[in-house]
Amino acid sequence: MNRLSLPNNSKKDSPSFNKVFHNHYFIFKNKIHFLNFLDEMNVYYVKVKLSRESERVTIKRTVLFLSSILSLSLLLACNNQQNSEISMENELATTNVFPELPASDPTGTGGILSQFPESDISESISIDSVNYTPFVRAKTYTEQGTLLMVSNGREELGHLIVSSVMGVEGDRTFHSNYSIVYRQDNQDKVLLNLPALLYIQPSDKLLSFDKISFKEADVYLLTPQYQTGHGLECYAVAINKMSGDAFSLKFIRKGYVFEKLVYSEKQIPFNQNERLVVHPAVGAGTPEEDTKEIHYKLDLANRQFIAE
Repeated sequence: MNRLSLPNNSKKDSPSFNKVFHNHYFIFKNKIHFLNFLDEMNVYYVKVKLSRESERVTIKRTVLFLSSILSLSLLLACNNQQNSEISMENELATTNVFPELPASDPTGTGGILSQFPESDISESISIDSVNYTPFVRAKTYTEQGTLLMVSNGREELGHLIVSSVMGVEGDRTFHSNYSIVYRQDNQDKVLLNLPALLYIQPSDKLLSFDKISFKEADVYLLTPQYQTGHGLECYAVAINKMSGDAFSLKFIRKGYVFEKLVYSEKQIPFNQNERLVVHPAVGAGTPEEDTKEIHYKLDLANRQFIAE
């Protein structure tokens, strides 16, 4: 800003002095107003700029906030859907229980259609539920491991709606593709597959294998069905005492090979002089020669019992 200068020969009360003073004062005053105006404009500009920047920040924060909410919603929706699917899979894998129908259901199916081939007693069974989880139905501890009978895939659980030679009304029915398994050191070895096996028991109590000890091996018999009115069917597996190897056994009689053995309900097979003694099932019309006990020799090398 220019300094206000006065002539040296002027006096304060002279007309020239006053004129000069007023002119300079006017200029000075106008400059002050102009500078103040510029200051105000700068402040306004700064305020407007700050306000716009604040609005931008606010908008950005709002967008980010909405994006976060949307992402969180999508994440929760995906998690809920996944948890729902897992929960549904777990329910199917554990029980998948269907509602029971009255025992007087004329179809004998309980509203659930069997996925297995029909049997002689299919019309006498009401299916109550279906299980998809591998389930242990028989278990016996051995010297070095465990013998099991396990369901594979679909297992139909039901009950008898009428009594028969196979069981009484209300007995439990089990129908699945079962396997006899030998478990040793957390390793499972399938010894024998039992496809579409249907059996009946008074309850769902765990079954067991019957042990028959021989010199070279321990033989285990599994009899799923508890009664038939003519004879019981069993499956045989052996565990070599020397090697510890486990395997299934076949039965050779009159030139025929059988995977299961039929014996009398009155007497379970037993070892006598290293021979498996079997009392055959006897019914009306059974020939005399078929009523005598049968002696089987254990042929461990070929994994079979041979009738003598």
